[in-house]
Amino acid sequence: MQNSISHDSDARYRGLLEAAPDAMVVVNGTGEIVLLNLQAESRLGYRRDELVGQKITTIIPEGFAERLLADGTRSAATALAQQIGTGIELSALRKDGSAFPIEIMLSPLESDDGILVTAAIRDITVRKAAEQHLVQTEARYRGLLEAAPDAMVVVDEGGEIVLVNAQAEKQFRYRRDELLGKTITSIIPQGFAERLAADAQRSAEDAMAQQIGTGIELTACRKDGSEFPIEIMLSPLRNDEEVLVTAAIRDISARKLAEVQLQLKIDELSRSNEELAHFADIASHDLQEPLRMVSSYTQLLARRYKGKLDSDADEFIEFAVDGASRMQRLIQDLLIYSRVGTKGKELLDTSSERAFQLAVGNLGGVIADSGALVTNDPLPDVCADEIQLIQLFQNLVANAIKYQKPGVPTVHVSAARGPENKWMFSVKDNGLGIEPHYFERIFGMFQRLHKREEFSGTGIGLAICKKIVERHGSTISVASQVGEGSTFSFGLAASTQT
Repeated sequence: MQNSISHDSDARYRGLLEAAPDAMVVVNGTGEIVLLNLQAESRLGYRRDELVGQKITTIIPEGFAERLLADGTRSAATALAQQIGTGIELSALRKDGSAFPIEIMLSPLESDDGILVTAAIRDITVRKAAEQHLVQTEARYRGLLEAAPDAMVVVDEGGEIVLVNAQAEKQFRYRRDELLGKTITSIIPQGFAERLAADAQRSAEDAMAQQIGTGIELTACRKDGSEFPIEIMLSPLRNDEEVLVTAAIRDISARKLAEVQLQLKIDELSRSNEELAHFADIASHDLQEPLRMVSSYTQLLARRYKGKLDSDADEFIEFAVDGASRMQRLIQDLLIYSRVGTKGKELLDTSSERAFQLAVGNLGGVIADSGALVTNDPLPDVCADEIQLIQLFQNLVANAIKYQKPGVPTVHVSAARGPENKWMFSVKDNGLGIEPHYFERIFGMFQRLHKREEFSGTGIGLAICKKIVERHGSTISVASQVGEGSTFSFGLAASTQT
């Protein structure tokens, strides 16, 4: 609406100008500034008397000033028809020559002296800085999205896709322009998409509090209609206008395939273990029964016909008796080894002191025959299968006594606190010792460092020890020096009561 100004209303008009929050400048038809308010003085750095009578080009670009003057020569009905109510962004000049961004709004004004133009000038330095910061932030954000290894999709409150990265194009096989503006239901299930859109309508403080940082597994859909498994992680993103939702979408097809293959392997291993357990049962009955018969009859032959046949016959019978006996021990050790994993009992709070003493009791005859001195420090309560713990101590102490140099065998067992709430046990002897390059080999199946004529045994004892310790979630190792003895070390979880 055009306004008319007279001498009587001049004071009132000046009052309105002074009350305006923006800088107000009035220009006549020749481009001279005829009126301005205090805000204009403050914004532009001039005193009022320095600007009145000056050309408008003193403070705004010449090109726009010429347009403003041309507007001033038109009739009040048409003046600035296109600019009225529309903010035009320019740069203005202060008295010191510095430029700053402004938004200028023009309106015509009829006066006794002809058509004047009123310019409302707003300093938009802060807004421009904010816009620049937003542009930089958006550029950085877009850069981060593009650098992400996963498909990144940003959705607005209406569920529409507003931003995607190159990985999203590749994963869903859409061009970017095909995805932008589509609803999120184009690529993920509608039920979840509705939840995602609802999350976008909440404030940034509580949006998706349950989902942030948590991968949710879904099935997504490509452009060609094919489906594939995804893991989606959501996070809220607030801008000046609304809350958006950023969805990081990972194709987990390879992982799902690996999980299927792993499950097949687990099933196969489970079947193998069942077959092994079945074999162990057969070994304990069907194989040992005929072997006991062979052993019994060869021993009977040895007793009944010893010295009645020639010396070769006596030797052959002795070989048969020894072979049958070794086969029985071998089957028994194999049976123990196979049952460590399949017939083990639940790991419970157990006294390792009691288990050690029972093992020593089982070895009473061996200890007495060898004259060995077997000692121990106080031993702690642990979480273990007591039967297997007895077997472990028994095998290690028996080995220590067996592989001895001349003299009195000594074996000492101790325990000390270790990392991860474990007790570290040591079984130390003064025996023959072991060469370092055999440290790993001795824990394998059927591994012997000495001839059978020197030391009896099946070569399975330490393999059983290793399997027992591994079932208890730890490892066993040896430190040794030839001629000085060996120390076997293993860990066991502490009792739940300690």
